[in-house]
Amino acid sequence: MKPPSPTASLVLPADGRAVPLRLRRPVRLHAIGGRAWITRVGCPDDHWIEAGQTLELAPSRWFGWRLMVSGDGASAVTLKAEPLA
Repeated sequence: MKPPSPTASLVLPADGRAVPLRLRRPVRLHAIGGRAWITRVGCPDDHWIEAGQTLELAPSRWFGWRLMVSGDGASAVTLKAEPLA
């Protein structure tokens, strides 16, 4: 799975499978449709964002980490990434 590029979109599998993601730059993720789960590998913190919500993945906490993301349930979930200024 490629990391998000500026204004890239990632459509999550409808069966809820988690997909790996590695950030190469700080981004803001926008959830479009459904609900998404986002976590860093090896970190106990999980984050949930629903349609219309965003999550900022700033350099101090997220940059360079391997992430796992998945959709919740059978609803279609798309994450749109845009670079943080």
